[in-house]
Amino acid sequence: MVLKGLKLRIYPDKEQKLKIKLNFGYNRFVWNQMLNMMIERYHNNPDSSFLNAFA
Repeated sequence: MVLKGLKLRIYPDKEQKLKIKLNFGYNRFVWNQMLNMMIERYHNNPDSSFLNAFA
C-alpha cells in the first residue's frame, strides 16, 4: 500500500477569507459550548461515566 501526500496553497479573495474566519469562529463557539457542558456535567455528577474516543 502506497501513501501519497499532496501540498497545495489556496489564495482566497476577501469574501472567502471572511467566510473562512466566520467558519472557524463558529466551530470554536460550538467546541467551547460542548466543553462547558461536559465540565458542568462532571461537577453535577462526578460518578457518572463518560464516553472516550474509543467508545
